Amino acid sequence: MRSCKFRGGAARVTAALAIVTIAAIAFASCGGPYRAKKTNQPGEKLAAADALFRRGKYGDAAIEYKDFLQTFAGDERSDYAQFRAAESYRMDKEHALAAVEYRILTADYGYSEYIDDAIFLEALCAFKQSPRVERDQTKTYEALNGVNRFLQVFPSSPRAEEARLLLRDVQEKLGKKEFLNARLYFRKKRYTAALIHFDKIIDLYPATTWASRSHYYRGYIRETRGDATGAASEYRETAASGGAFDEKAAAEKRLKLIEGSAVKPKGS
Repeated sequence: MRSCKFRGGAARVTAALAIVTIAAIAFASCGGPYRAKKTNQPGEKLAAADALFRRGKYGDAAIEYKDFLQTFAGDERSDYAQFRAAESYRMDKEHALAAVEYRILTADYGYSEYIDDAIFLEALCAFKQSPRVERDQTKTYEALNGVNRFLQVFPSSPRAEEARLLLRDVQEKLGKKEFLNARLYFRKKRYTAALIHFDKIIDLYPATTWASRSHYYRGYIRETRGDATGAASEYRETAASGGAFDEKAAAEKRLKLIEGSAVKPKGS
């Protein structure tokens, strides 16, 4: 049995969430022509939903889990049904719907053993909805906030390693977004604006490829401004990093030139 519990303030589902869920269910493709089976036995209803889930009929399973929640409101297994409804949508790649259902779980069932899963999986669903880096990254930032929250509240969760991997992917994407902006300013020789973005990448996403590449550009800007010592320090960061990219070779070349100039006898 899980030891992690999430106990927040008064748990409740907002009217907005309820409206979104009802509308989404009505129009989602996973709804289809399937109709929930009629029964006055909650155990039978859950068994039917679980059987559908196991067979990969996730849309039909979601309908049964949601019907359970409506028909048997207050049942002690409601948090389980809520979690499985969210899982059904996620498995059906209905990530927006799944995120809503995970949020309902954390809002209405603060005592549940599935809270840690729900917080992490809501973040995962947000990331699954994020577009390519050239577009708005609101969903990626949602994923970042969600996974950071998860790791802070549930550092010992069985999903912690999975969350750290997700965090790395999120940071890589956000780092790339900033890097593209920074390099655009750099190519226009708007170095002050470029530095703002390069600094942000290195500060917020230090373990990413984009941070390693950013050190090179910071070094180049410092070199053009007469700060050879600072430039050399930046070049060393890029040269010592793992991976292969154009800036690494360029950094090694610039570093040799700076070091060669430093030891060259005066007047030679």
